[in-house]
Amino acid sequence: MELLILRANVKEKAEVTISRFQSGLNLDIRDGVELLPFKDFNDLVQLCVRVKQQIKTRSSSRKDYPSTSYSRKKSKREGGGGGLSFHIWV
Repeated sequence: MELLILRANVKEKAEVTISRFQSGLNLDIRDGVELLPFKDFNDLVQLCVRVKQQIKTRSSSRKDYPSTSYSRKKSKREGGGGGLSFHIWV
């Protein structure tokens, strides 16, 4: 990545380059690398690649296993309407 920056003849401080790079990241990747330590721009790029692979692995494993959650409709007893009402006369 630094080679591309040199070829493009970009002259800016490393902190500015890192900040611009982070602001252009996908939000999921940005959140994943936000608290991880890195020493330079190349280190940050490598972290982003690892986080992206982790996100991809998680999303593909979720597709393999169907969700077990379901939505439950209210029964007539729970206030869904139309049920029998019982009155006790004393």
